[in-house]
Amino acid sequence: MKVHIYGDSLMKAVVVDENYRYKPLAKQLLTELAAATGVETVNHAHFGYTVDKGLAVLEKDLQRGLDGEFAVVEFGGNDCDFNWSEVAAAPEDMHLPHTPLAKFLDTVTQMARELLAAGVKPVLMSLPPLDAQRYLDFIGHLGNDTSKILHWLGDVGRIYRYQEMYSAQIAKLAGALSLPLIDVRSRFLDRRDCGQLIARDGIHLTEAGYRLLLDECRAAFAAM
Repeated sequence: MKVHIYGDSLMKAVVVDENYRYKPLAKQLLTELAAATGVETVNHAHFGYTVDKGLAVLEKDLQRGLDGEFAVVEFGGNDCDFNWSEVAAAPEDMHLPHTPLAKFLDTVTQMARELLAAGVKPVLMSLPPLDAQRYLDFIGHLGNDTSKILHWLGDVGRIYRYQEMYSAQIAKLAGALSLPLIDVRSRFLDRRDCGQLIARDGIHLTEAGYRLLLDECRAAFAAM
């Protein structure tokens, strides 16, 4: 089985150290996956990608010819995020996420349809939960006034709820398009130690978190 991966830093398995420095673990984890299951992966994910950038990469790959049975499509974490420096500078104004929800869903749909037309089965993925307070602290670490951001948010939990909305719509879209869904979010939310699986920046995962994500992917593909 050959699986292509399109996504953001989540699919690069980026871990965060105590100084907020990033290190990708995807190569190591996917090598372990190949050794254990024989699944060959080609990882096209990139740190910071939104779904429009993912679509651009996919279309270039399709023009060159994309061989493989499946393509995992994982986006939303950056799409649902905001320009926090702009929010802090103008907390009374309206601000839009990097990719508004309707455009996000339209672009994921376009990716799925182009993959199907090329004979590659798209597989969508829900988003693991984030830790809103840790993420707000990380935004402050980057030099933003979190009191002004919190004023705009209304409450810190809105960060979680907004990301949850994108994840829920991904799951709904998978059903509407009759596509397989790797429901990573449910697997995390069911864990008593969920907080220990989320990194100190609030949005990435710990190594244990990525191993849980990989285990869910392995189980999903075993069932296909």
